Amino acid sequence: MARQTFHQELREIEEAVIQLASLVESEIVRAVQALTQRNGALAQEVIASDSEVNGLQLSIRSRCIALMALQAPVARDLRELVTVQLVINELERMGDHGVGIAKQALTLLQYEPLPMTTQLTEIGALVRQQVRQGIEAFVDINVQEARTVSEKDDEIDHRYKSFVSQLASLLSSNSMVAQQATSLLFAAHDLERIGDRVTNICEDIIYMVTGELEELN
Repeated sequence: MARQTFHQELREIEEAVIQLASLVESEIVRAVQALTQRNGALAQEVIASDSEVNGLQLSIRSRCIALMALQAPVARDLRELVTVQLVINELERMGDHGVGIAKQALTLLQYEPLPMTTQLTEIGALVRQQVRQGIEAFVDINVQEARTVSEKDDEIDHRYKSFVSQLASLLSSNSMVAQQATSLLFAAHDLERIGDRVTNICEDIIYMVTGELEELN
């Protein structure tokens, strides 16, 4: 395989990663909407769409493995192919978290909504922005941006801890809302974990560029 062909295939793989990130971002947004707007049909759509995320992730991984076998890349090219596989694994797991939120949305349909449910919209917006900026840092191969994005996870963690504290206070005064509070807690935890996975992607970007493993945040 000629060098030019190798880099063309690599660019196409990167484009597929962007497509995967877009699908996952959409899953997250729709899952939060389904929960906060009590939309069962939308929640079901999110759950059903996860098969597309899984299929694309497997396709990208197969292309990476094939390219590595044919070209036997070294140094930066090898690290980039390894990083792509790390990134798509994180994206696939983010999709799983989106499905988790959608499932909680379905559970909550049978209960009266709690007033703090809408706060998940704000946390979800922060998470969506972090996912998008993390992928942009990957596409631009921007180490500084990767560091900046990872630092923003602190805000998500702060909002998550505040939300959990409010749920705990509500439970202490009204045990009748235990199921609603538990479902909201699981959904909020899924969002918090998505933020953590973006940080993992930022660490992968640094590895791709420098060849060194670094733990951020």
